[in-house]
Amino acid sequence: MMKNLIRFSLCAAAATMLLAGCTKKGEEETSAALTETTAAESQMPEEGSVTLGEYKGLSVTSADTTITDEQIEQQISFVLSANPDMVEITDRPAQEGDVVNIDYVGMKDGEAFAGGTADGYDLELGSHSFIDGFEDGLVGASVGDELSLNLTFPENYGNKELAGQAVVFDVTVNAIQEKKDAELTDEFVKKVSNTAKTVEEYQAEVRKNLEDSAKENAEIQLQNDVMELALASCSFEGLEERVDAEFKIQMEQMEAALEQSEMSLSDYVAMFGMSEDEFKKFMREDIEKSIQVSLMTAAIAAEEGLQVDDHSRQKVAEAYGLESPDELVQTYGQEAVEDAARNVMIIDFLIENANISQ
Repeated sequence: MMKNLIRFSLCAAAATMLLAGCTKKGEEETSAALTETTAAESQMPEEGSVTLGEYKGLSVTSADTTITDEQIEQQISFVLSANPDMVEITDRPAQEGDVVNIDYVGMKDGEAFAGGTADGYDLELGSHSFIDGFEDGLVGASVGDELSLNLTFPENYGNKELAGQAVVFDVTVNAIQEKKDAELTDEFVKKVSNTAKTVEEYQAEVRKNLEDSAKENAEIQLQNDVMELALASCSFEGLEERVDAEFKIQMEQMEAALEQSEMSLSDYVAMFGMSEDEFKKFMREDIEKSIQVSLMTAAIAAEEGLQVDDHSRQKVAEAYGLESPDELVQTYGQEAVEDAARNVMIIDFLIENANISQ
């Protein structure tokens, strides 16, 4: 629940994921690149200072965690709509909204192309899961029909060999199913819950889950609020050189990972709906905030005589779904884990010393 406050480097985490699928050769090359990065980190400028402001007695409001009957009904309605009953249709053609089970083969210039063939595929008509024209071409088809769909891949299609190309999909319709609104019954409950067996038990389970989620979100909000208030009361000087150096290191690490994954930075950030400039601006701001947090928490720890302990390290590990911090140390290094644990410790300290109203 504290993961957003103790997050490690955005680019370091992204690079770790990108490198997971590298070949042995790629791992060796990237290992060398990361060794150079580690060396650069050891020369990171220490510029930057903080003057602490008020950090005790911060006034914050704890979010209301009350769950209403209406919220429970809304959640159950969502689950019902997400798990409709599927009724086999044999007396009419397929229409938009139906789920058709199909076999298909995609061919370009008379030959099947990679990734264009499947058997027993369930496709919801109108979901826009396939290229334009595919789903529309199945509206009106009946069980047992065999169709040939003459289509064209979009110019901006991800596979350059198929982008803008004319193809033919030979499709066989195996079955048609219509979605029907599900009803909240004991039988439905048994399908969507691993513990509840009756409607009453499921309603209680939904209430507990919503309450747990509300409490977790309220705690995260409280942590964010005390940290932001403490940061706002501080003044920082001389961070620019350190931000520039960290930005350079993270970009080099990101570019090394992307190179091994044969992906451009623009393609990667586009997956998050960002341009390169937007990503770099976000990353620089994230780095600056991280440095500010590190300086402030170190200063508060020194002022209060607080030492990072195993409890704080363990909370970091648990925030990442791990049993111990050892794996985090292997990935990010001992210093990064210690910094994250100190952040956790100081957040706890700020909350313990805050004026919290309901």
